[in-house]
Amino acid sequence: MREIGTLVCWATVKNNKRKAEAFKNDCIEKYSFLENVCNDTFDTNILLSDYLDRWLEGKKIDLKTSTYEGYVYRVKRIKDYFEPKHQRLIDITPRDLDQFYKYCLQYGKINQKTHEKEPLSVRSVRSYKSILYAAFSQACIDGLIQVNPSVGVSVHGKKNRDYSEEMLFLTEEEVAELLHFLAEYNPGLVPIAFMGAYYGLRRSEILGLKWDAIDFENRMIHIRHTRVRVKTIDASDVTKTRESRRSLNLFDTAISCLRKVQAEQELNRNFFKNEYQNTDGYVFTWEDGRCYDPDYITTVFCKATKAFGRREITLHKLRHTCCSILINKGWDLKRLQYWMGHEDAQTTLNIYSHFNKQRLNSSENDLSEISMMASDLFA
Repeated sequence: MREIGTLVCWATVKNNKRKAEAFKNDCIEKYSFLENVCNDTFDTNILLSDYLDRWLEGKKIDLKTSTYEGYVYRVKRIKDYFEPKHQRLIDITPRDLDQFYKYCLQYGKINQKTHEKEPLSVRSVRSYKSILYAAFSQACIDGLIQVNPSVGVSVHGKKNRDYSEEMLFLTEEEVAELLHFLAEYNPGLVPIAFMGAYYGLRRSEILGLKWDAIDFENRMIHIRHTRVRVKTIDASDVTKTRESRRSLNLFDTAISCLRKVQAEQELNRNFFKNEYQNTDGYVFTWEDGRCYDPDYITTVFCKATKAFGRREITLHKLRHTCCSILINKGWDLKRLQYWMGHEDAQTTLNIYSHFNKQRLNSSENDLSEISMMASDLFA
């Protein structure tokens, strides 16, 4: 490992021994876990919980920080069940996994108020299953087991369509009413809600928006930065998916909104002077330039909508609202998919389906008028 690192360093950095040595040490530290993988003879008696730690360490370099922290959380929950049993990796059977999934579906969550065990959602249990499937697949490659025991084991519960996220579609009038309420309740939320309702941006995209991504002259806004939180906050120049990286036009009201934010930020910069902290040029920040914690924005927005009398409205559901408004304006599927940054057209079609179903049930039935010529038959 150290010889390979040295060769890479000298091949990459010429005539600079100090930089080469620093680069070599960075490589050794970053990929040190591979020494164990490459040099160790695999212990066939390794416990499942220990192997999961080893598998997770190997995944670290391939995953974004937020994704990795999500894996860490789920692996910990899996280990909480299997670790006290001291079960070896090689001894895990499909029946063991089936019992684990059933346990999670009944007792997998701790109520934060009562501290009692409650059922975990089917979606969450299936995320555990995905992790175990991947870990056991790697164990097969490592030669520790012959067959992946998770194959064929199902997480029984509701179908995907039964537990999919409930969608909420506000009318244009309701959006305007909400924004005017926020202007009185918490003015700082107004531009954030505006970007959610009219651009359909995700929370990570709103809080990751930077001034250098806004082109006032050419009236364009480029979605290319994100800020997310799982355990720590991860600021990234990578969007959720390749399709999420998109350029959208700046319409007049959006320009007015962003210019107002810019003017207020400049006043704050002059007031705080050297203590102003927004060195990365984020659009939405505290008065002293510090970036918002994504979870804080979610919490304060939920409090605001509760005060508004519509606690079912969340920041993400404003994204659904944006989609529904554009559908109402006659946007075609591909244009809508691009604007929303959906990786899969099926996601856009699902919103189409939900909105059209709701619109059908709430609109007047045109068939009454159409069938008038046959009404005499039933007089």
